[in-house]
Amino acid sequence: MESNYYTICYFSDETTSLNKNDMEALFNQSSSFNNANNIYGIFLHIAGKYLQILEGNKAVIDPLYARIVEDSRHKNIYEVFNKKTDNLIFKNYNSKFSIVKTTDDLDDINNYLESNRYDSRCDKLSRLLAPFLMFREA
Repeated sequence: MESNYYTICYFSDETTSLNKNDMEALFNQSSSFNNANNIYGIFLHIAGKYLQILEGNKAVIDPLYARIVEDSRHKNIYEVFNKKTDNLIFKNYNSKFSIVKTTDDLDDINNYLESNRYDSRCDKLSRLLAPFLMFREA
């Protein structure tokens, strides 16, 4: 049986700085939609940069990603990958889509990826998180 799972990863730059309430609303909206639609992955924002990884059914994440690309809250979207996958990396990480808000959240994800380095995608994602890990709180 052929898998209909896809994974999309992108970076982007914020267009304007969102205040805490606007950022919380964005996180809540993303989390609610993704959890209701069986989308796994992570979403984080640090130092004016966004990183999001979406995993799920192609019929769901393709139109979602198209809306994301058109969203005026960010620009300079760099698509790292957009491809078919047989297994979802983040389905085993958490039972829901994860919003990364604290350095502890970021550490948890990095540790999870490090523990699954046998999967080349985890290794690549771990390397992608490296710049975000530099912005730890003092």
